[in-house]
Amino acid sequence: MRLKTVGSIALGLLTAVGGFVDIGGIVTAMQAGSQFRYSLLWTLIPGIAGAILFTEMSGRVAVASGRPVFDFIRERLGYKLALIPLFSAIIANSLTLVAELAGMALALQLASRVSYLIWFPFAAFFLWLILWKASFSLLDVGTALLGLATLVFVASMVLVQPPWGEIAKELVFPSIPHVSIASYLFMVVSLLGAYMTPYQFYFYSSGAMEEEWKGEDLILNRVSSTIGTAFGAVVDLAIVLVAAVALFPNNNPGLGDLGSAVTGVLDGVGWVLFLIGVFAVSLGAGLECSLSTAYGVAQYLGFDWGKHFRPRDAPVFSLVYTVMIPLAIVVAVTGVNPIGLTLWAMAIAAFSLPFTFVPLLVVANDPLYMGEQVNSWPVNALAIFLAILLSMVTISVIPLLILPGVS
Repeated sequence: MRLKTVGSIALGLLTAVGGFVDIGGIVTAMQAGSQFRYSLLWTLIPGIAGAILFTEMSGRVAVASGRPVFDFIRERLGYKLALIPLFSAIIANSLTLVAELAGMALALQLASRVSYLIWFPFAAFFLWLILWKASFSLLDVGTALLGLATLVFVASMVLVQPPWGEIAKELVFPSIPHVSIASYLFMVVSLLGAYMTPYQFYFYSSGAMEEEWKGEDLILNRVSSTIGTAFGAVVDLAIVLVAAVALFPNNNPGLGDLGSAVTGVLDGVGWVLFLIGVFAVSLGAGLECSLSTAYGVAQYLGFDWGKHFRPRDAPVFSLVYTVMIPLAIVVAVTGVNPIGLTLWAMAIAAFSLPFTFVPLLVVANDPLYMGEQVNSWPVNALAIFLAILLSMVTISVIPLLILPGVS
């Protein structure tokens, strides 16, 4: 297998780590299973469709145009209008970074029994050091390989023997449990935000340029985006089912509860793999959303960007992720509940999705940028449907966040 092919598939896996299987994906899937059992499994269907569509489209746009995402968004929408997707990405990414660093710190807390607040600055420095020192290829492949530890959830799912007949029925005809409708809808929003975090599409597109994809890599783009999403979806499904079987009904589970459920069927090896998996996917997603923000700001402003530059040769790019990390520490030391923060971060990510997706969709239909690679009508039909769905999600987020007791 070509080294470039390995790197491309790793990019797809790392993007999936940032989407389905980061700390946001783990927490929301755990909450969905422990609180609502199988009644939220249907969200995987639009989640998978949207993740594959957006990821493939963002890679295709980068390959066809040969330009970074925010460069042509700024040109196509204008400086002022392009600020909307830029600022929405910065806000969502900053909150998500706090959640990912908390995920790393919580994994270390479970391993050592030392408070995650003590571990938080160490986790933040470790993430920054990788950003500063590691090449894109090392960051990409290394984190994707470590993320494979999350397959421990798939093994646990098989061993807990969930009722597959009931699960299939809930996927097609979901039942709404006897709970607050607002709580149910808030979890729907958080799950969609976890499946399609905005930064993963900017990261994937810029990563394709870092890996120097060309026209002959368009098929590879489809393969890697599909493999990555499928991997993430299977792991997320496994987490929901393990939580549904082992933790339901539990309205306030912690990561330790999920780890105990895994350990209950896989013994000590399961616990070790669980901790490695949580730490690895949180690290991968933290790297991803930090780089995504740095990509966006530098591309919008027209400065040099990318891991192929040394930090001093791309100062704005390096400064963005360097500033994000201490700001995340400041938020963490307030003592905010990391699980609650993660759910909020995923809801805000869902809120910002249309501001990410619609500009991308506009560019993907512009022959000036795309040439023969413009969207086909089936792709546009699905994309418009998802855009309407995500717009409805955006409209619903603010009242759901204000209502008491939903998060």
